[in-house]
Amino acid sequence: MTEKHLLWNRFIEEICDRDVENLSEIQRTAVLCFWYDAEMNSGGYGSYMDCYPDTDPEELEKAILTVGGKELADNYRKAVSEGEDDDWAETDNAYYDFSPSLCDCLQEYVEKNKTAIFD
Repeated sequence: MTEKHLLWNRFIEEICDRDVENLSEIQRTAVLCFWYDAEMNSGGYGSYMDCYPDTDPEELEKAILTVGGKELADNYRKAVSEGEDDDWAETDNAYYDFSPSLCDCLQEYVEKNKTAIFD
């Protein structure tokens, strides 16, 4: 396994299960994106909202913008504001087509911020 894969596994095992209220801003940004991406890949935006109904949309949008960029953040905002009209089909499909994916971007974010994430 590469060092990058070991770091990613460590992030999931050590950081993602912590209470988000106890995380630094950098950790919290990464964890919010991790859980969003995991649920999107599990069942789409509807699944995400079933699991995380108390999500602060502005905070998650900011996290996605920080990690994945404007297009991913805009797609999230569209899912929040208009997605229910078609049961999130358009925004879910757009999410799956992004390249690089949010997960790819997040892995780079974790690598770039490893000192702050694993403090």
